[in-house]
Amino acid sequence: MKPERTESMNIERFPDSLGTQLNIAARSMRVALEKELALAGISPTQWMLLMALGEKDHQGQTELGKMVNLDNATITRSLDKLQEMGLIVRNQDRDDRRAQIVSLTPEGQSAYRDWNALGRKVNDRAATNLSNAEKKKLLELLIAIGGNLNGMNHD
Repeated sequence: MKPERTESMNIERFPDSLGTQLNIAARSMRVALEKELALAGISPTQWMLLMALGEKDHQGQTELGKMVNLDNATITRSLDKLQEMGLIVRNQDRDDRRAQIVSLTPEGQSAYRDWNALGRKVNDRAATNLSNAEKKKLLELLIAIGGNLNGMNHD
């Protein structure tokens, strides 16, 4: 179904706006995730960083920042907390003394599995009425949108 436009002004209606609907969905997912994470005593940023490390452990703090698309100050604060919790360690990079390599501890690996289940629970609830094919297509489309806006796909 094509979004309706006011013909005389060529204005997109608010509920037909891709940005509006993405924003509403993202906020709804964030609120649901925050409720789940609050029970575990963690923030969404801490969760995201641990998920990224669970996917690719032993990476530089700068690389980690690019992976999760967060600024360095936010990442540093969250990594400090994760380190206080005993979930990560940071070591100086042998090749670049200014850089830090971030790694999961055994406790962090366990938390990754537990916290991953929290995210999966929210994702499953969000996709309740979607088929596997629809979920796959939606993910492809969201990745494409992000790439378009981050300058990855230029025509």
